[in-house]
Amino acid sequence: MARLSNFLRRHDGPGDDSPDNSRSARECRLVQRHEIDQALRLLLSGPGGLARDEQVLDFLSYAMHRNVDVNATWIASTRGRIEWSLLPVVSPGKTMLMLSPTKLHKHSTADAVVELARAVAADYARRDIDLAQLLLDPDQPAVRDSYAAAGFTELAELVYLHRAVRTTSDEIALPESFALRSYSSDVEHLFADAIRTSYESSLDCPGLNGMRDMRDVIEGHRATGEFEPGLWHIVQENDQPRAVLLLNRSIHSEAMELVYIGLSPAARGRGLGDLLMRLAMHLSARDGKSELTLAVDSRNVPAMKLYFRHGMKRVGSRMAMIQDLRPLRQTETPMVPVAD
Repeated sequence: MARLSNFLRRHDGPGDDSPDNSRSARECRLVQRHEIDQALRLLLSGPGGLARDEQVLDFLSYAMHRNVDVNATWIASTRGRIEWSLLPVVSPGKTMLMLSPTKLHKHSTADAVVELARAVAADYARRDIDLAQLLLDPDQPAVRDSYAAAGFTELAELVYLHRAVRTTSDEIALPESFALRSYSSDVEHLFADAIRTSYESSLDCPGLNGMRDMRDVIEGHRATGEFEPGLWHIVQENDQPRAVLLLNRSIHSEAMELVYIGLSPAARGRGLGDLLMRLAMHLSARDGKSELTLAVDSRNVPAMKLYFRHGMKRVGSRMAMIQDLRPLRQTETPMVPVAD
């Protein structure tokens, strides 16, 4: 196996072993080239410790395919020792996901997490990013508490589900007075209406309601995986939007991602959720995909029942935390210099 040093230069030394968590000694800044290896090992670390060579190489391959710039990694460093690292990944729709280590390690402190998260949030607020998100291990409360101290709030525990897709699937028959319409720019306003009405009394991440402009919401959904207009549909009843199904192809995999499924209050309890799940299976099979994946708020019991009824299986979960960055634009903070 190729050595990681072929891709990145290793950090020359571990730094001062003496603990010093004072604000005056700690730097929160962009990573420098010679620190990237150490920063990524911490970023990708797990319960067993820092990431190994093969894990970092796998991530570098992932980052290359997804156009993720590892040079955008930030670190909290005290006397040459990296205490914490974060990699902000900006998405269309004025949002960003902050990739984070899953747990506090030997040389990590809650203070370092708080200071680094605040520095990154302030910097990206100036770049007109409205919303920052974290996906954390639900079994690591110390990390969650640190981010809460930095201004993040818990949104939901997201449960990840998947199931195999049969190679063939029957066509979907709609009830009388219902019509299915696929996406085009001419009908984007209808999709916006369908998504907006589906938020009413929704149990799916209700903390997000009203936080984003609908154009940003649609742009964010479009950027999840590979967008294909023929995989986005709304269901209308007498020309009124009743439900919406958004599917995107997963990049570099054989999976189809169910990005969003939503029903208006007038559509709930009428079997449209089951119809949309059958439609999702049909479209996935027609597109040659072998797997359907999705994430759902664990508190959304009706949706969980729907997905389990259609053969979805749990594969893991993450705690989603969010922070509205717009108020931070009112606070003047010094710009962080770009690293060499």
